[in-house]
Amino acid sequence: MSGTGRGMRLRGALRSQELVIAAVIVVLSAVITVLNPAFLSLSNIFDIVRLATVSGILALGVLLVLISGGVDVSFPAIADTAVFVAATLLLAAHFNGSGLVLYLLALPFGIVMGLVNGFFISRFRVPTLIVTLGTSSLFYGAELYFFGGVSIFSLPQGTADFSHWSLVTVKTASGVGTTSLSPTVLILIALAAIISLILNKTTLGRSIYAIGDNFAVAERSGIRVARVQYFVYGLVGALAAIAGVTNASLYRNANPISLQGTELAVIAAVVLGGTLITGGKGTVIGTLLGVLLICIVENSLVLVGVPTTWQNVVVGVVLLVGTGVPAIRALRRRRIVGGV
Repeated sequence: MSGTGRGMRLRGALRSQELVIAAVIVVLSAVITVLNPAFLSLSNIFDIVRLATVSGILALGVLLVLISGGVDVSFPAIADTAVFVAATLLLAAHFNGSGLVLYLLALPFGIVMGLVNGFFISRFRVPTLIVTLGTSSLFYGAELYFFGGVSIFSLPQGTADFSHWSLVTVKTASGVGTTSLSPTVLILIALAAIISLILNKTTLGRSIYAIGDNFAVAERSGIRVARVQYFVYGLVGALAAIAGVTNASLYRNANPISLQGTELAVIAAVVLGGTLITGGKGTVIGTLLGVLLICIVENSLVLVGVPTTWQNVVVGVVLLVGTGVPAIRALRRRRIVGGV
């Protein structure tokens, strides 16, 4: 029996979405390297990491929402608004201190906007997609009306200095210029560890899974659903604000609509990583692997000469395949169990 049990666990591990995505990443990387050896250059790897850093932070927030049974499309608006408002205020105050202050000032704006989502969702039981579609337009509209729509290219001096920091600097594959590994990747790693700890080691994390798995049962079992939802959406707002500041630091400007339109790719990455769109299941590792896959796809399209206008098409195909295959496997398992 013990041998049978080990065999079943091994087969389960081999079929896990995380392992499937990891295998796809390896195979895709090998194919792209054959087509263009520059893919495995350190400079290109650093470019992929830079792309994955902001998407990864946003994806951690999406992971929390999907596990809890919701769908959030307002996180780009929260990210853009939080950093744009914070940067505008610091410039108006002629602040030239530490770049950390921009993070600290953007955080409360992100949390408040996240709590606005949490209020409507928990208080009025409005579908999460409807609420976040509405608040996304609200946040962008308020930002443009009160603070203008002109990008900020002269960030506070501390943030500008932070944007030049690097863990490692190498020459580009062409030999012209250099590229670096930004320390912002450490922010992603730290946040991923914190979210993983919350989900796997705390009662709060188990409550988030329970709400997404069966809302009614979670409510009847004594879980304070409203409090959990406030926590989830407040934390998503905080993560979005951090992502917004990180994005501004990496690209050295604060654009009021910089991340608009990234919803599809980020949600696709989280779902590809094994998170159920219906809630109750998802992991941080799977989410990060999903982000990495999407970023590799977007990066490789450029390397092999595919027009960037096709990126959304390819992401859509990857999403359909990545979610369709697990769905087909689940359907087959149900038929086998049911004897159909």
